[in-house]
Amino acid sequence: MLRLSPEVNLELHDEIKRALRAQKVTLRSIAEEAGCSLSMASMVSQGYRSSKVVEGLIAEKLGKKPETLWPDRYNPEKER
Repeated sequence: MLRLSPEVNLELHDEIKRALRAQKVTLRSIAEEAGCSLSMASMVSQGYRSSKVVEGLIAEKLGKKPETLWPDRYNPEKER
């Protein structure tokens, strides 16, 4: 399920891209694995959109949990 996310963070997006690049992973490969467009994967990383699938794949490739990368998206108090 896709939702609009008000937590845009372009600095985090740049950090994620650098960390993925160090792992020889691209947002394009994540998008392909998730079955979505590259622009969608980028919007999720930037915070314009939210997708548990894309967030999970990014976190997995970085050896982290999604709630570590995006605590604001996984805070139960902020659920709508």
